[in-house]
Amino acid sequence: MALAVMLLFGSSYPVGKIGVNNISALVFVTLRVGIMALALLPFLKIKTFNKVNYKLILFFTFAMGLIVYPMIYLSLQYSISTSGIIILMQCSIPTGVLMSAFFLKENVSYKRWLVIGFVIFGVIIVGFDPLILQEPLGILFAVIGGFGYALASLFSKYLQKENPLSVNAWMAIITFPCLALLTLIIEPDAIDQVLGMNQASIITTVYSGLILSCVAQIGMFWLYKYYDVQTVLPLYSLFPIFGILLTVLMLDEYLTDYIIIGTVIVISGNYILQKIK
Repeated sequence: MALAVMLLFGSSYPVGKIGVNNISALVFVTLRVGIMALALLPFLKIKTFNKVNYKLILFFTFAMGLIVYPMIYLSLQYSISTSGIIILMQCSIPTGVLMSAFFLKENVSYKRWLVIGFVIFGVIIVGFDPLILQEPLGILFAVIGGFGYALASLFSKYLQKENPLSVNAWMAIITFPCLALLTLIIEPDAIDQVLGMNQASIITTVYSGLILSCVAQIGMFWLYKYYDVQTVLPLYSLFPIFGILLTVLMLDEYLTDYIIIGTVIVISGNYILQKIK
């Protein structure tokens, strides 16, 4: 199950890049979340949003719906190198481990601290890739998105006893009107963009809304339910392998030396992170 989830997550970046070639990132992510909200509406449970969980659900919604989703597509829109963005998003791994140690009191050994530093070094190398440096906004959005994902992972751990379908339904239903309003304010031509969508944008939007937002995201939620954050986040980092391969195949992107070296460091570092305590 874990590998299937990682494959789906890996496909999100080249698919998203194709999607934002015709419509803006904000329009794309708003449509994605809207489709997700409709798909998960039958699974919405009022009792999930109770006086115990409502703050956690709101925090999870803020992190995943209003930080991670928009930042992913904004980084793709403002960056030339999709592969570089995939690796930069891996800053969520060390950030997530640090957050789990601080908030969940999960133990982090000195060996893990060393490996975390190793992974960060790999991310920095990718950040200095000439193609990525041409669009500094892409770097900024990717780093913010990685931080948001680590934050969302933390809140999902607190919600592990709840039905993931219901939690994600609440997240999508709350997020959609917020994103829609923000998009209409920032981009007055948003409706015209939707009406002018080509076939590629329609397919990638539906795929992102149904397969990625529902199947992959909920699959990840289940992984967090049965494993601790420090175990799941390194598994999540395996998606760059699939993501970069699919990016090369689907977008015909060229991998620079910076991306190749940084990718090897990040992936090997996260593999070691899984093996040590």
